[in-house]
Amino acid sequence: MKKILFDNQMFTLQRFGGVTRYFADLMYNLPADEFLADIPMRYCENHYVTETYGHRYEKISFPQNYRFRRQIYMLANRTVAWEAVRFDNYDIFHPTYFNPYFLKHVKRRGKPFVLTVHDMTFERYPQDVLLYDRTIPHKKRLIAEADHIIAVSENTKRDIVELLGTDPSKITVVHHGYRVIAEPAQQLFDRYVLYVGERKGYKNFLPWLSAIRPIFNLDPNLKVVCTGSPFSASEVKLFRRWNIADKLVHIAAADAQMASLYRHAQCFVFPSHYEGFGIPILEAFANGCPVCLSNASAFPEVAGDAAIYFNPSNAQSMQDTLKELLSSTALRDELRQKGIERSKEFSIGRMVEQTCKVYRKL
Repeated sequence: MKKILFDNQMFTLQRFGGVTRYFADLMYNLPADEFLADIPMRYCENHYVTETYGHRYEKISFPQNYRFRRQIYMLANRTVAWEAVRFDNYDIFHPTYFNPYFLKHVKRRGKPFVLTVHDMTFERYPQDVLLYDRTIPHKKRLIAEADHIIAVSENTKRDIVELLGTDPSKITVVHHGYRVIAEPAQQLFDRYVLYVGERKGYKNFLPWLSAIRPIFNLDPNLKVVCTGSPFSASEVKLFRRWNIADKLVHIAAADAQMASLYRHAQCFVFPSHYEGFGIPILEAFANGCPVCLSNASAFPEVAGDAAIYFNPSNAQSMQDTLKELLSSTALRDELRQKGIERSKEFSIGRMVEQTCKVYRKL
């Protein structure tokens, strides 16, 4: 039996997020007769570990703000991880992010390590990276040193090869898997388009919102419901200047509410210029939500013909595509059915088995 040692980097940083959902689904679904997963960690408030899979770790109640609490968690968990890398008996190391604290000890002990790369967003959009952020050089170093790399899409693999000159034979593409984890709550809003996640820069939210403003005049009951971070003061000011402040709604949604938002939306829209994969697409598919996407990066690879596409750099294309979808019940019903079928191709079981094939090679 091979023991896979995962580290706690992202589980300490994130309470919610696609990266930790991926690793939790992987760790807790490995075939028990062949692999043993271990994650040395003292403190954890990650939703997928503690709620989805029911594992309990210590947590503290002070300070109240999680960003401050996680600084304490990071110090304690880093010590636990460092000791495990140096002394534990394991066969393969699989870090959850790009801090190379482990590299010297893993190499000294002759242990192979596998690196999952979800996207090359920072490398494509370095202007959005904070000056003190070391992710780009750390990632470059680990990609060069890793025994094997898992890319979550062909698009991400191409980017790694193009941007870093990595040997393609060193990279295996393993798509994300997804399963519905909550029964939907009651319907929360009447007629709305759903937007999920952050809204900065390359996400293209504000250009998309500006492009669709004429639709609000044609469809006065339509709203845009957003999850992710609350609206900033500058966003609210802009919405008011555009006279659409009453059309925007923000909600901090738990799992059951998210399922409801997908289930009852006119459509889910993802206007981003770049994503390594796009897990919300699978969430929308599995919950029977029509999907409207930019024709960029990994989106066509993930969604195939189960979505309707627009040019994210063309305002008229963004407006016309959404207008077409909102005006056609038949088109929305067709995309719902195609999406449900498409979602079956992205199972957690398939993701786990393809990852196990990588482990078996090492």
